[in-house]
Amino acid sequence: MSEDPWESSDPALALAQRELHWYTQAAARARISNRVSEVALLVLSAATTVAAALGAPAWLTASLAAATLVLTGLRKTFDWHENWLSFTASRSDLRTLIHHYRLLPEAQRDDQARQRLLEQIDETFSSEVGRWASRRRKIDTQAHA
Repeated sequence: MSEDPWESSDPALALAQRELHWYTQAAARARISNRVSEVALLVLSAATTVAAALGAPAWLTASLAAATLVLTGLRKTFDWHENWLSFTASRSDLRTLIHHYRLLPEAQRDDQARQRLLEQIDETFSSEVGRWASRRRKIDTQAHA
């Protein structure tokens, strides 16, 4: 998707499809990262308990516990779960916008319809940024409390 959407015959639609592609990919990456981190956290936590119960060397038990702590911090820092939900919501919004635009008869896909689509794309992006900023502020507030 390296082609410039503004050089397309319908730049608004091409831009919407490009954004949809980005959100689809971002949601998939966040979903995978979230699931991998959840499973790894469970495995590390269980391994720490088992290592302690079996009398494993202190360095091993401490290393497992430290890895669990680092992974917990990474999850909080990168917020994969919330990103997955947010990107999925934005992807859904964009899909709906594209469907509505494509259902317009070709004759009605004029400059006004394109402008409206671009404004809706911008609103979707702004909402996403707003949700992200709100989450970051909440996390920062909790960290400093």
